[in-house]
Amino acid sequence: MGTCETTQKNLPKSSLNETSSSNKNNSQNNNKESSINSKNGKEIYFLSNEIAKREDITKNYKLIEKKLGFGATSIVCEGENLEKKKFAVKRISKDNIAPWHKKNVKKEAEICQKFNHENIMKYYEIYEDFHYISIVMELGDTDLLELILHSPSNIMPEDIAIDFMIQIFESIIYLHSLNIIHCDIKPDNYIVIFNKSEDTIPLLKLSDFGNHIKITLKGENHFNFCGTKEYMAPEAVENTGFDEKVDEWAAGVVMYCMLTGQDPFSGDDYSDHKESIRFKKVNFDVIKNEKLRELNKKLLNRTVKKRITAKDALDEIKNIKEEKNKENNNINTDVITQQIKSWKNIKFNSDSNEKK
Repeated sequence: MGTCETTQKNLPKSSLNETSSSNKNNSQNNNKESSINSKNGKEIYFLSNEIAKREDITKNYKLIEKKLGFGATSIVCEGENLEKKKFAVKRISKDNIAPWHKKNVKKEAEICQKFNHENIMKYYEIYEDFHYISIVMELGDTDLLELILHSPSNIMPEDIAIDFMIQIFESIIYLHSLNIIHCDIKPDNYIVIFNKSEDTIPLLKLSDFGNHIKITLKGENHFNFCGTKEYMAPEAVENTGFDEKVDEWAAGVVMYCMLTGQDPFSGDDYSDHKESIRFKKVNFDVIKNEKLRELNKKLLNRTVKKRITAKDALDEIKNIKEEKNKENNNINTDVITQQIKSWKNIKFNSDSNEKK
């Protein structure tokens, strides 16, 4: 989960026809709920009981000690339910949790179970006890960052990168259709699920919605960006106001990394990195395919109004794929099969999947 660079329900009203006795009961229930939710002035439960089950997850799941990933206050481990079906379980420690992280946990919990798209991680249920929030979700095989790092010279085969970018654009289009900005698009937030066949492109699933922003008014600008610095758009770095196009910019950074094995922006420290994002002339010539190069330029356009949308980018990259097939620039299935077979040997481990 990316960190904040700087930090940014209504209850149903009682019916007029309800009796005073009913109102009294409601009042008593509210007082009871309030006492359950706090102890000595300290909040016990972060989430409403409509979102999370207030019980220990180990009553319904066996948690396997092997870590799939971890962060400052959370781990991701494998879990098995009573029917022996396996899931990934994100366990967030509530002890000494930072205010910004607590806010992000609430944001993710409130929205994550509402999604329904094949390129968005499936979230099943949430548990909360006195010490942990546990989020049950799909079990993946690895993440996109691992695939990049385990490609020759960190450069992904072009045909696979094209298919992955199609899936990335699909996930962004879906979120934007729901008026949601993800705000932390990056390779390690795309979970990979392999198919049984080694000549079939793996499925990408976007995860980690703690930094998301809900758009309430079309065209409005947002400030105080939360995310990961390497994928921040210039307008977020400058804090001049940003919109959903920060997701397209981040997708452009991911695309550049997959095709070149390099970061388009760099710096010795955070300040240098921000200056690189704002002013560095990106070397697009290292992208061999001319049409992919031009698309990447459109995604990494510093002028927000000129930056291509995910929808238009999806159309362009689908055309590129179609033209490659028509022009007999045929897909090298041997390379794809060999690469996917190599990737399938990668598994989550706690050293390579630390979340920032």
